[in-house]
Amino acid sequence: MRPEPDDLQILISKYRAMGIEELEASIDRWDKENGCPSQNQSLDIAKKELEVKYKERQEQIDLLTKSLTSSSRIGRWISSFKSVINQFVDFKN
Repeated sequence: MRPEPDDLQILISKYRAMGIEELEASIDRWDKENGCPSQNQSLDIAKKELEVKYKERQEQIDLLTKSLTSSSRIGRWISSFKSVINQFVDFKN
């Protein structure tokens, strides 16, 4: 028995609302209970959603890392020095 498209949308929404840890626990539980084909389809959808969540998490980590790197002390000093020089040049003109 195949789930209806509306049921799949509800299922996807439910998975998106779950946290990573909760989704992992559910996937592990469903892997052990592996039964009918519709459950396999639900499991596949859950695994894909987990991959999306991991990708989003990694993108956030990369963005934070880039932000922290760009705001290093030396970077701030260089930026301040450039700003002072620009103001000095503007003042001279």
